[in-house]
Amino acid sequence: MAVRSSARDIARLVADLESDDSIRRTAAVARLRVIGERTIPRLAEFIGSGADARARALALGALQDLRASRALDVALRALGDNEPDVVIAGLAVLREWVAREDGTSALEAVTAIAVDEARHPRVRAAAVDALSELPEHLVRPLRDRAPRPEHAWPSIDDPEAAQTWIDAHGATAEASTVHALIDRLRSHEQSESAAQRRTAWQRARGRAHRALAKRGSRLALFDLRETFDTTPKPLPEDFLMAVEALGDASCLEPLARAWAVAPYDPTWRARVSTTAAAIAKRARLTARSAAMKRIRTQWPGFI
Repeated sequence: MAVRSSARDIARLVADLESDDSIRRTAAVARLRVIGERTIPRLAEFIGSGADARARALALGALQDLRASRALDVALRALGDNEPDVVIAGLAVLREWVAREDGTSALEAVTAIAVDEARHPRVRAAAVDALSELPEHLVRPLRDRAPRPEHAWPSIDDPEAAQTWIDAHGATAEASTVHALIDRLRSHEQSESAAQRRTAWQRARGRAHRALAKRGSRLALFDLRETFDTTPKPLPEDFLMAVEALGDASCLEPLARAWAVAPYDPTWRARVSTTAAAIAKRARLTARSAAMKRIRTQWPGFI
């Protein structure tokens, strides 16, 4: 719920976005989000100014979760900025709009960036990421056209070496590079005949998912959902940690199916249930919601 705050308070918080103190910057973003729509005019002015790109990107972050059309307009204007970090922050705001807006302005703007070869590779990858909540068959063609930055991952014939590369570079490599690696790992996992080696490929893929989740990237969320939806047995812990960090309401039924495949494994079932409860809380799903009623009817005892 928004709180009362004076224009002077808002101006001070916006000024704090340029502070050298990271705690002060983070607190300012959090406070601006709580205040809500009344911050939009001052934030819009600041985002369009000549201030430092990092501070203007933080200002865009303060607009996330606002369902006001004025916030959408500010994010759309930010896509024309000269600074990649500002454009990427604008795309992060638009990710919440592309699948939910009444019109198509956000979808069209983000798609245009995803296919624009003149754009910075990081920006194009962020645009594809912003489309991740759309159905996979719509996103995959755009993802296939996205730039594949040069990478130095190890021989793809060795799942252990792949895990070592992920541990060393998963936090800094382009998100699209890690996602491309996930696709390759899944392909090897599916074609592997030896059970032990197939498990090793799966562990490497889970590690890559966790690396993306730590960065807040939903680029591979479809693969994550599909993995829980179709697994015949418990998965490595990294998959659970990734979906707990990134998952939304669409992940609950896949998690319920994964919970149901191991009726005699109380540790797995408890961990999956806890993960689902955390996602439901973040998505603000109550026991009265249609999704929760359906899940509790079909999978009693799950959540």
